[in-house]
Amino acid sequence: MSSTAAKRFGLIVSAVLAIGWAGTALAAKADSEAVVVAKLYKDFAWQAVASQADLFGEDLSHQNKATLEKYFAPALAGLLVKDAACQTRSQGICNLDFDLLFDSQDPRVTDLDVKTTAPGRVAVTYKDPVDDKTTRIDFEVTRVGGIWKITDIVYRSSDNVSLKQVLSQKIP
Repeated sequence: MSSTAAKRFGLIVSAVLAIGWAGTALAAKADSEAVVVAKLYKDFAWQAVASQADLFGEDLSHQNKATLEKYFAPALAGLLVKDAACQTRSQGICNLDFDLLFDSQDPRVTDLDVKTTAPGRVAVTYKDPVDDKTTRIDFEVTRVGGIWKITDIVYRSSDNVSLKQVLSQKIP
């Protein structure tokens, strides 16, 4: 093999290996803990900019159990369904009195960032465009049936109270 042919072969092998490694890295990223949280925000963050349920659909806390289980572990999805049923029955607030994605009753956000911070932990940070305050929410995730699911959400601005704690209170 000539030296030019050998160099070309070496470049081709290097390119193939680089593409293979990049593909593996992308596949690993697509399977990371952060994906389920990012998808949740992608599908429901509209709540921070619009309040027209007739155009956008029901907010996250009023989804059916099948929809919730795309993102949440069955136990947490069940608690959300139970609270939504209480709200419907009582025509008022039960345990959940804030937007669970934004730890706020009136969410306004910019600069939303989702990243894995530790195994089984995903942090979401964002800024309030009015007062420029940064908020961080921690998601606990685990694999359920081989798929990443949210098992709890910890609200740092609310003395580290978790969604599971809020929803597990006795419903009035």
